[in-house]
Amino acid sequence: MNYNSGMSRAARLTRFACLAFCAYGLRGAESRWIRLKSDNFELYSGGNARSARDTLKEFEQVRGFFIQASGGHSEKSAPVRLVAFGSTKDYEPYRINEFAIAYYHQTADRDYIVMSRGGADTFPIAVHEYVHLLVRHGGMHLPPWMNEGLAELYSTLRPMGDKILVGDLIAGRHQALLQEKWVPLQVILSVDQHSPYYNEKNKAGNFYNESWALTHMLYFRAEYRPKFSLLLRSISDGKNSAAALLEIYGKTPQQIEKDLQAYLRGSTFQGALVAAHLEKTPGEIPAEPLPEFDANLMLADLLYRPGKEAAAQAAMERLVQQEPKRPEPYRALGYLAWHQARSADAVRQFAKAYDCGDRDPKLLWDYGRLLESDRHEGAGKILAELLALEPDRVDVRLEVARLQLQAGEPKAVLATLAPIHSVTPADSARFFQIAVYAHLNNGDQKNAAATAQRFKEIAKTDDDRAAADLLIKQTELRNARFKAAEAPAESRAETPAADPILRRREQPPNDAPHADPPAYLAATGRFVQLDCRGKQARIILETATGKQAFLIEDPSHIAITSGASGPVDMTCGPQKTPAKVEIGYVRPAADQKDVQGVVRTIAF
Repeated sequence: MNYNSGMSRAARLTRFACLAFCAYGLRGAESRWIRLKSDNFELYSGGNARSARDTLKEFEQVRGFFIQASGGHSEKSAPVRLVAFGSTKDYEPYRINEFAIAYYHQTADRDYIVMSRGGADTFPIAVHEYVHLLVRHGGMHLPPWMNEGLAELYSTLRPMGDKILVGDLIAGRHQALLQEKWVPLQVILSVDQHSPYYNEKNKAGNFYNESWALTHMLYFRAEYRPKFSLLLRSISDGKNSAAALLEIYGKTPQQIEKDLQAYLRGSTFQGALVAAHLEKTPGEIPAEPLPEFDANLMLADLLYRPGKEAAAQAAMERLVQQEPKRPEPYRALGYLAWHQARSADAVRQFAKAYDCGDRDPKLLWDYGRLLESDRHEGAGKILAELLALEPDRVDVRLEVARLQLQAGEPKAVLATLAPIHSVTPADSARFFQIAVYAHLNNGDQKNAAATAQRFKEIAKTDDDRAAADLLIKQTELRNARFKAAEAPAESRAETPAADPILRRREQPPNDAPHADPPAYLAATGRFVQLDCRGKQARIILETATGKQAFLIEDPSHIAITSGASGPVDMTCGPQKTPAKVEIGYVRPAADQKDVQGVVRTIAF
């Protein structure tokens, strides 16, 4: 008899995932997990307390080294969660491939470093995985060979007097490179996350060996070292590895491979002494039993990765049933839904987490932005609460100010912006645009003009200069209209009909003569960019058939629907949160060949 004959494929997958999680949950409970906390880490251990303390102290030492080596400053962030399994059997269901004894794992709202075991001899593992964390937090986007090569290079650091030696020889890797057949360096450079060389045990050795050796040579050898930081930046910015090496060093992968083989066969192997020391963690770190729910929550978090979505979903839903007042499973379910493009489900789950008392800054930011993208009136409340928790965050201030501007509260906007004394180049256009609009809507043309002019003075890019010019033009037109309105009727000159700030068009009075609406063409898609580089701005729309450009001839002649009552925030350049819009347009003139049409309406 076929047991599953009446069950859908989705139901079978869900049932399997639930059964799988039951096994995971039982494993977690049987492991008798303990929890230890230091200033910067939280360790969940399935082993003994002494081994866990040694592991925690080593991670604090590693962190201290990198802070000293980078100048002694570190932004305060949420503690990194360390997981040290008590046995290989317990670790097995959560390993990411057949050979990894540790790995860096990032969920939507937390960093994990997962180890098959803990103890004092895990120091190289600690350093290796912590480097991956630093790379991610530093905003670098490195291919596997450079990411793993840097992690291995630093994994050898050890004290030498009052300094730290970085770049020591890894004897096993060095010997393997001298004795085994090489994989062509061109292949190593092209390895990605799905490559057999990154995931299969019988091939990964070559990849890690050559990645370590290449990074070591580029970092330490005299002819390569001076340009290593340039190479790192170029590759992180998206340049192909082979192309970046050729551009910066003038050598092909084949030429560099010959240099690398000579480097490894040489009589000297260079390293560097860094003026830093591994600090000892003072005091005894207490250990406490970890409740079963928290252990299972942690194990469910480890399933949060590609290919494990169904298991992670089932695990979190089971935790909701166990403890419906705990916010963490709702938050995780929200992020799962969001990453699967189920934004309505994500909002519902985030709302449940919020109602259960979750005030994690990341949740508030993501929840508020999701509400905002749906034009939900609750977005302002959520983001204002986040701003109260983190008043120094410029991005949050700008978002709150933008919502206040849309709500027609210019004085509140100016009060929200007042504590901002400096902005990054990425935020400058947005800041000045909001400030200028707020002054204009507050009837303060003088400060609006001064603010727009200040933006023009500090603008660094063509997009910012174009945005500043538009703001200056808008303030000039507003001033002209204001002066015309103040002048005696008989002396009024011809003035511009309206302000070019994009606004929702007012409805005509009931007694206005009826006119048939214009027959506009329509295009639907995501509003991805506002191009301000020409004399007139263009909206770039990403449609099902590709990107299309629409000309803004006169902003005052554009009607906005389902949007804000105040000026619409459309910063020049790529839009941070591309909105779904429908554009009503007319066909362009004969000489406007590079656009699809001329914008007449925008419906969000």
